[in-house]
Amino acid sequence: MIRPWNAIAELSRLERNINSLFSELWRDLSPKTLIEEELGGFPVDVIDQGDSLTVRAELPGVDKENIELNCTEDTVSIAVEKKSDIVVKDQYWLRRESSFGKAVRVIRLDSPVDPTRAEASLKNGVLTVRLPKTQPSKRGHRIQID
Repeated sequence: MIRPWNAIAELSRLERNINSLFSELWRDLSPKTLIEEELGGFPVDVIDQGDSLTVRAELPGVDKENIELNCTEDTVSIAVEKKSDIVVKDQYWLRRESSFGKAVRVIRLDSPVDPTRAEASLKNGVLTVRLPKTQPSKRGHRIQID
């Protein structure tokens, strides 16, 4: 059976295919991802463990003295500074992929937490913050890192 050609349907199908192609190509290159890479952002995971939330941040090469960790009932703020101790004189870099400088991430939490009972540790370049869930209140609290 021969169907009549429908220009609108064909254009619509072409548009869907092009949108799909660009979605796949640019999935990992969103403006936010590009900015974080350029400014030295770091990956963060948030895990809901029932009675608490756990926030994990990968911070290789960052000393705990260079991490500022703050929390409110609905956000966690992680500010880090990674310093370069390599000085090159009378030489030049062939490749330099290490990132240095300051970076800040503010992570919005899906459940209210009690910042006064938060616990944090830094081990092997991974910052782990345990945040017990609670009922809402409007206080912030600074967290010490063990």
